[in-house]
Order: sequence, then C-alpha cells, then structure tokens
Amino acid sequence: MRGRNWAKVVVVGVVYSVMTTVGVLWVIARDGRESFWHIAAHDVWSSLGLGVGLATAVLWLSGWAAAKTNWGRVLDAFFAQVFGGFSIFQCVATALASGVGEEMLFRAALQPSAIALAARGLGHGFFGALGGILLTSLAFGAVHMPFRRELAPWTVFAIGTSIGFGVIYAWTGNIAGPMLAHALINGVNLVRIARKGAPSGPKLTIHEKGGMLEFERR
Repeated sequence: MRGRNWAKVVVVGVVYSVMTTVGVLWVIARDGRESFWHIAAHDVWSSLGLGVGLATAVLWLSGWAAAKTNWGRVLDAFFAQVFGGFSIFQCVATALASGVGEEMLFRAALQPSAIALAARGLGHGFFGALGGILLTSLAFGAVHMPFRRELAPWTVFAIGTSIGFGVIYAWTGNIAGPMLAHALINGVNLVRIARKGAPSGPKLTIHEKGGMLEFERR
C-alpha cells in the first residue's frame, strides 16, 4: 500500500509539473517575463486574505456535505478508495502540486486569454471578465469530469470553486491567493479522507436505485 501511494504521488507530481510548465510558458509568450513579478507581488495580502476566506468557506461546505448529504458521502467514499492511507506528507505534497499546477495553468495562463475572448462579444469590463471566468471554470470542470454519473457533483463543486479562484485573481491580479486556497482545500480534505484509511475487504461500489444512491460491498 505504501509503495502504491508513493507511486500515485509521483504521477501527480509529473502531471502538475507539466501543467505548471505549460502555464509558465503560456504567460511568458503572451505577457513577457516581467509579468511574473506582477502576478506574484501585486496586491499579495489582499489575494492571500481572500484565498484563506474562500478556502474556509469551501472546507466548511465540504465537511457539511460529507456529513449531511448522500452525494457528499459518495464522493468521500470514492476518494477514500484513491487516497486512503496517504501520509500527511503525501497529502501536503499532492495539495501543493495541484494548487500550483492547476492555478498556474487555468488562472494565470488561461483566464486572461478567456477574458480577452469573452470581451469580444460582451465588451471590456464586468461582463467580459465574468464571461472569461465562466469559460475558464467550465474548462476546469471538464478536467474534473467523472467517469461515473454518481460522481457528477465533483464536477459541479470544481466549477464553483474555480469561479471563486477566478474572481480572486481577476480582482487582485495576484495568483498567490488562488494557489493558497486551492492547496488548502485539497490538503485539508485529503488529510480528512486519508485519516479514515483505505477501505478494507470487498470493494465498495455505488449505484442508483429508485432515485437514491446506495452503497454496496462486493
């Protein structure tokens, strides 16, 4: 189990390293190297404060959904199968990699281009920015598309959090807040799920019956 978990961490690291590299090259090609100082240092405290606030709200919602809703329990059960048994270090490493990689690609690189595209039809200003944020969030949701219908709330959740990340970045122009929020959300949720441990015994399956989601061990 321990070896498989480290293999997962390595794969995650490679995937998010590629995302980071693509995002960095995209930003340099579009805005030049000097743009990195702006997105890293401009209005950094506002960005970080908003990021912490967003992460706190999303983590409360995640905990509430896992405790009170059927779809939240389904998502928890699924991710426990994938990440159950992760050490705290593995959870933190995975969270940091996802926060940096996905925000570099989707927020720093894709979102400004999406806003420029949306502005052609919606005009420069609020509606153009909102259109670009929504386009970026739909793309973000697409890469979080589940392979089973009962996991669809994960996609909706991803789109919603992506809109929050996008608003922070559009408002402050700083990428630190979205990265911090993303890493905190993933890190705290991963630790919470990993502490439950990987399911033992027969594999847990989830299916729909009579409009309700049911759990079954096979």
